[in-house]
Amino acid sequence: MKLVETLKALSMAQKLALAGAVAGVVLAMTMLVQGAVKQPMALLYSGLDPMHTGEVIEELEKRGVEYAIRGEAIFIPQSERDSVRFSLAKDGLPQQSVRGYELLDDVNGFSVTSEMYNAAYWRAKEGELTRTILAIPGVASARVHIGTSLRSGFSRSSPPQTASVTLVSSGQISASQAEAIQYLVALAVSGLDPKDVAVIDPKRGMLVGPNVDKMEEPGIVAESQSNRLEQKIMRLLEARVGPGNARVSVTVDVNRQRQRVSEVVYDPNSRVVRNRTSNDVSESSGGPDSGVTVASNLPQGAGGQGGSSSSTVRNSTESVAYDINETRKETETLPGEIERVSVAVLLNGQVLGIEEGSPDAAALTRSLVSDFEQLILSGAGLNADRGDSLTVELMPFQEMEVAELTPAPSLAERLLERYFWTGLQAVLLGLVVIVLAFGVLRPLLSQRSKPVSGADLALTGAGQSSAELTGDALDPLDYLRSYTRERQDETANLLQEWLNEDRKALVNE
Repeated sequence: MKLVETLKALSMAQKLALAGAVAGVVLAMTMLVQGAVKQPMALLYSGLDPMHTGEVIEELEKRGVEYAIRGEAIFIPQSERDSVRFSLAKDGLPQQSVRGYELLDDVNGFSVTSEMYNAAYWRAKEGELTRTILAIPGVASARVHIGTSLRSGFSRSSPPQTASVTLVSSGQISASQAEAIQYLVALAVSGLDPKDVAVIDPKRGMLVGPNVDKMEEPGIVAESQSNRLEQKIMRLLEARVGPGNARVSVTVDVNRQRQRVSEVVYDPNSRVVRNRTSNDVSESSGGPDSGVTVASNLPQGAGGQGGSSSSTVRNSTESVAYDINETRKETETLPGEIERVSVAVLLNGQVLGIEEGSPDAAALTRSLVSDFEQLILSGAGLNADRGDSLTVELMPFQEMEVAELTPAPSLAERLLERYFWTGLQAVLLGLVVIVLAFGVLRPLLSQRSKPVSGADLALTGAGQSSAELTGDALDPLDYLRSYTRERQDETANLLQEWLNEDRKALVNE
């Protein structure tokens, strides 16, 4: 009742100020409570197709779940994320962007021709392969195309099947991963050779496929070989000089050309008679000599009888065939073959006990260099005939200033970093509430109406509050008796003032 009487005694301006103060306190408390009890948002889904994102948002609105869209991601309160995700999965959301064998569920065998069923089957096969490839870490998107041939039933042979995979990766797909995708597609399609499957990256080109050599790129081969040799040599040296006291640099030169050489070698000292053939021809001829002489001009009988002649011709031939040993060589050099290896080793001479300026420093350095060279030549497998080179140097290392490691933040620092602004906001709102409550509300509520009686003025002037006169702890009559006994002069003056007021009132009447 006292609060109601106090409010009634306030002026209109005081009432308006009190209403504004109460509204400010309520608003500040509301903001403080909301900031304290508001749950953090957690990621629900990201990277969905716009159509499927709209379906998820529509379902969240039906369920009355608070959500926030940040770019391509959907966020909901963290306490509801798991339950909402399981509930959406039960309803089949979000739907797969790539459809697989579920395409065959809508195929009606009575109204679909064989060509239509085959097309749906291969679409389903491509969708299932795409899903599997998308499950590979690092693959952002993928498409699979299977080149099926529609041949007649009367044809005896069919062209080979082919396939291609186009993928976009967030990182870099290695050659082994591309080959795994190649075999994945080939084993899923009957009669498909892995060599006929092409894996294509739009940024890097064809990774594996037809007319692509299976060998690694020469640069990759050189890098892998140099890293392997550096690690091997470093393990050997650190066992002697300790960690951090050796530096190894390996350069591997590889062949970047493809070359095929055919060679035929004959051995002349290894000839053997394979066939010998002899042919003898003899010709004989005889008869009168028909030559023109002096006797042939004489009369008949005068020159005597004519003579006769004969001749023999002999011809002899021989042919010999030999066999000679023949050696045929065909050499093919593929890209990536190591042509030359260069190794440079720098060791910290200080840990080896070499003192600069001492008379034995040069001899000790040569001995240690020779020992390290033999060790490295044997351990790395360097070949001097191939042109490999090795350089070993002993020098003192410069001491490098190591930056001090920053210690890991403590639990208090992590909590302060995470909840600093939230706590600061709560403190500021709390201060606003305290200022409004004690600076505005309390003075207004404790303010009473101004006393009008002389007794109140006298008691107030004596240092007594009006609350003491009307208090429940002390009887007013007992208080007046004790007051008159203790302050008789003041009481007499007070009674005289009352009498004067009464006389003035009678005169005025």
